[in-house]
Amino acid sequence: MRLPCVCHDALSWLISFSLGRMSELLAGKVQAGFGDASRWLKLFNAAYSEKLGMPVFPGSLNIALDHVFDWFDARYKAHTIWFGREEYGGERDILLLACELVSLDHRRAFLWTPTTAARDRRDPWVVEIVADVNLRNHFGLQDGDPVEIRVPISGVQR
Repeated sequence: MRLPCVCHDALSWLISFSLGRMSELLAGKVQAGFGDASRWLKLFNAAYSEKLGMPVFPGSLNIALDHVFDWFDARYKAHTIWFGREEYGGERDILLLACELVSLDHRRAFLWTPTTAARDRRDPWVVEIVADVNLRNHFGLQDGDPVEIRVPISGVQR
């Protein structure tokens, strides 16, 4: 299932998001990842940076939420950025959702996932965050540290 990309310019979305659109606060804790995201973010870094309109650090920060995160929930659909494999030369389609890391100096970032993981992840309560810096090092984060993430939503009821 291909999600439409309503937001063609990630930077313009970030600006409108910061101006008070509807949002949801997610809370979770830092957890170790497997390093797989860093491989792909490094290999296709120029394409990610161009797509998102900002530098992208080649690695992600894993956050274990207190509930399952459903990438295909109608509330997120209008805000999800589809990054097709044909667009960047990769093996999988990618979904991105702009976010604000409330507890980390309100840093702007993106939730990131391959579509295969969005559909069939063994730990669907975990989200991966990409940003312009190594978030773990920049903020001195350790496994178990709490993180609050604000994501945009549409006015669709669950």
